[in-house]
This record gives sequence, C-alpha cells and structure tokens, in this order.
Amino acid sequence: MTLKRSRLLAATGLSCVFALLAACASQPGGDAAPNATSDFALKVSALTGTCGSVSTNSPLGEIRKFRLVRTGPNDKGQIETQTIDQDFNGSAKSISFGSIDVGSPLTVTLLGYTQAGVASWFARKSAVTLNKLETQAVDITLMAAEGFTCVAPDAGVDKLAFPVVTHIASDKILITGGFADAVVDGADVKLSLPSTKAWLFDPAKGTMTLAGNLTAARGAHSAIYLPKSQKILIVGGASEMRVKADGSAPPVWDVAHSVTPRWELCALGADNLLTCTTDQTNDYAKPRVLPNLLLLTADYVVASGGAPWPTVETTDYLGGDLFDPTLASQVDGGKGNFAKLNNGALKMNGSRAGSAVAQFVTPSPYGTFRYLIWGGNESISAQGVPSAAGKVIDIALESSNLGDVRFDDSYALVGPDGKPTTDYSEATGSIFFPTLSALGPATLDSGDVVERFAAIGGTRYNNGVWAAPSKDDAFLLTVNDAKKTITIQKMPGLTAGVYLASATSTGGHVVVAGGLTGLKGGGATLTDFAPNGDDPFGPLIVGDPPAAAASFIARGALAATKLSNDCILMFGGIADFDDLKTHDGGASDVYCPGFLAQ
Repeated sequence: MTLKRSRLLAATGLSCVFALLAACASQPGGDAAPNATSDFALKVSALTGTCGSVSTNSPLGEIRKFRLVRTGPNDKGQIETQTIDQDFNGSAKSISFGSIDVGSPLTVTLLGYTQAGVASWFARKSAVTLNKLETQAVDITLMAAEGFTCVAPDAGVDKLAFPVVTHIASDKILITGGFADAVVDGADVKLSLPSTKAWLFDPAKGTMTLAGNLTAARGAHSAIYLPKSQKILIVGGASEMRVKADGSAPPVWDVAHSVTPRWELCALGADNLLTCTTDQTNDYAKPRVLPNLLLLTADYVVASGGAPWPTVETTDYLGGDLFDPTLASQVDGGKGNFAKLNNGALKMNGSRAGSAVAQFVTPSPYGTFRYLIWGGNESISAQGVPSAAGKVIDIALESSNLGDVRFDDSYALVGPDGKPTTDYSEATGSIFFPTLSALGPATLDSGDVVERFAAIGGTRYNNGVWAAPSKDDAFLLTVNDAKKTITIQKMPGLTAGVYLASATSTGGHVVVAGGLTGLKGGGATLTDFAPNGDDPFGPLIVGDPPAAAASFIARGALAATKLSNDCILMFGGIADFDDLKTHDGGASDVYCPGFLAQ
C-alpha cells in the first residue's frame, strides 16, 4: 500500500476565522450574584481538510446549531456542566450565547450540528478561566468529529518512519526526525535518509509550520520537554536501520549507526524556530534507539532502554543515563549535560530494548514521579531458559534525592484471582514494540487505590525466532501498591496483531491507531478499547470499529499524541517498509473520536 499525497493534502487549510461570543455581564459592583456570569469570546477557526475521503467545504456552511458545553466549578466551587444551544444560519460572522457561569479551571466544548442533527464538528479548550467583570478570549479550532482532519503546511510533509512528537509549552506539539527513504541492500531493506526537520503544530489555531532543524539527522530517537527550562531534550536515534526483505524480523540497528551527537538540547524562540546545541566534549550518554526518557523533578531526565535488540543480558545497557540540568557544559550558557555515573548507578532489571513506558497518574507518596515499563527484553533466552519473572515489568520510582531512580521489579505478578501467575508465555513472554497507556487510578471495593494500564500489541522473540504480532496480545495491568502486586488480565484482542502501533488514552478510552500487522508491513486500522460499564475495574472492551476506521490511512511506525483538545495527532508512518521507496508525501492528521462529541 502506498500513501497517496492527493488523499492527504489537497484540501488542507483553515476556513475563515469568525467570532463566537458567549456573553452576559455579571452584576456590576458588590458581591457576585449566584452563578455569576462573564463575557466570553471564542476565536474560532475550522480545519477543512479531510484524510482518506472526499474533500469537505468549510464546516461553517453546514453547521445549523452550535452547542457550548462548560464543565467546571461555578462561583460556589461546585462542579457542574452547563449546556447552551444556539441556532446558526451558516453564513453569520459571529454568534452569541446566553450567560456563561464564571469559574476556573473550566473545560469548554463546542459542537457543531448539521441539519440532520449530527454533531459533525468538535472543538475543546481546557484550563479556561472566567472571572467576574472580565472578558476572556481564547483560540479554538473546529475539527471533524469521528473523522480525520489533515494538518500540514502548504509544502506538505515528507513520508517518514519513526518520527517523534513531543508536547511543549502552550499546548503546542514539536515534531522531529524520522527516516525518509528505503533501499534494497542485499537481503535487507535499509531505512535511511533521516530527517533534520522540525515542525510545530498549534492545535488551538490549527496551524503547522516548519520550526527549523536539529543539529543531527536522526530517526527512532526520543524527545522530552523540560518544563522548568522550557527546552526540549532529544536523545538517541540512528542514521540507518535494517529490516529483512523476506519479513522474517522487525527492523534492527547497529551501534555503528547510532547518531552522533547522541543528544541535543533545543529551545523554541519567539519566532517559533528551534535553536539546538549539544556538548560532545563529555558525552556520557549511551547510543540508544527508541529509548525511554523518564522526566524527574527539576528537569532531571533518565534515559533508559534502547539497546540493540534482541539483546543478550549484558551490563552495557542495564544502567540508565542521567541528564543533569545543573552540570556545566558548552550548551546554552553552561547548563545541562549527561553525568558520569558510578558503576551500578540507575541499574535496571533488564536492558529494555524496544520497551514501552507510561507515567503513573498519581505521584509517589513522596510527591515524586513513577513510571511503569513493559516488555523490551528476553524473558526466555535463545536456549529456552526463563529469565527472572519480574524482568517483564519494571516500576521506575524517583527517590527524594534529585536525579535518583530505583527500578523495582519486586511486585508479584498475579492473575485475576489474586494468585501468583507463572503463565509468562501468554501474558508476558519476550515482547518488543508494544504500547502502554495509563488509564489512571481507581478505588477497589476493598478500599485499595490502584493504577491501571493497558498494554497492547507487540512482537515476540522466543527461542531465537521472531514471531508475527498476535491479536491476543492485549492486557489490563493493575498495580496495587498496598499488596505489592501487578494483576495481569487478558483484554479482548485486536482484529489483527500489531506492533509499532500508537495507543492514546483519551476520554476513558484507548485508541490504537495503525501499526504493522506483519514483521515487514501490512498497515492496521483503528481500534477503540472502551470502558466496560458493567465492570468498571475490569478489562476494556472492543466493539465495532469506529466509523472513521474506513477512512484511516493504515500505517505503522507512526508517532501520535493526545492534544489539549483530547483529539489525537498522528504524524508519519508507513504501510510497509517498502513504502518508503516512494516519495509521494506523508501523513499528518488529527482524529477526533466520536465519543468526545457525545
């Protein structure tokens, strides 16, 4: 399958911007009246491009009713939902609602209904503040509900495998790197021509712009935003990767093809252009591909995993690397470098090649960060000897000491009955390139507070052989700190096994986008793992494919993230590794699941 640029970019663009006003002044002077209201203005844009289907006109021409939904505290601090409808004639330049209750923080959702009464257009803004006697104006962008909206600059984007998307300040998204070419080289297909380009996507305005270049071209790297310094740390990546032309193995990499410099620190200027620098005089970061980056307090970062796969158990990658924002360096006036660590520091319980990581929603009892790590090493060696059971799952716990992390695999793995499980062949095994999504905390009937995660997809390496991804690899992981257990429960499987997919937790669902169905390729579609209303603590359920699945451009090795409006940005990806041999434009689109508009 080849991604067709004509399907992607022909209709991309912003419709006219119009003012949508929600206004009713609160009482002047004195104390606020009950449910005091304030002036509120939404500067609304609308993305008109669609992906995988016929181009659309401006949504303003088909909307016949707007619904404004305000969720948050009223002036008494009580959480409430306020819904206001207003008819729209399709050509007006502005629209006014009635009273909007003040409060903070508010979530404001705007729905656009067609003549048939269908909520076809969706927009959302979070962390809105409405104060008495003040006018608050925010940018908001209408996007297709249960559909895809293309977002790309006029020049389009390259077709890319293994790009990276990163949340940065002001809810913007930075997109970096990726492989742009593939050539046959003997029995392999060589992924090459890594990109230096960086793009900046602003979901509030619906714009994507070129943001400059990295110091080094790289693909299959990782990036993380440092909130204290407001910079972006980029780590690892390769200049080339290889995949067997006969589809007998996933792409692999050699340390000789790791990117130099191994890391760089980037800042986004007022002109929305990147400036990236690095310090190669003391490079204590290991070569890593698809590493896990764990943000700690005060902009410290641990880089872990990313070892060549399938790895043998060596000490080379059993330790994490530590980025210390206080170290003297040649970067940015002398701050920020990887530290030289003592042997055994930040020691992991496995080398974690191709693993997945997700942050706990609730912090540790010390107020520090915690992460769950799933897969990425051989729990059964090439000789068939099982490794330690805990190696399939790690919990990374930041200590109260700056820059210090403990990797804990002492949690007992149990089944739904609470009894220890040794069924590693089904539940864990040697799984690489899965996805892991945090579902958040829950309080069980026992009173225990647990954290839940969805682990989906991946491909296995057992007894020296790579297996095609299995549709049965979907698990609910429940971490119980009080009992020191991790419960593993099977979830309904995918319609086809996938690896190198993306999975995004939004609105209580987990949306799995794409992935490759075979070791060489075969693009998968969308799958929605939804909450089970009859069993809120149990596995998620899989219903019929979302309506938008029919128009999804199936692809794997893509990057995706949840936007501030709860929609999902999907960037890059390929239908198979041969797909990179053609250069007809790449995919860049936003998916707003239909359940957000309900």
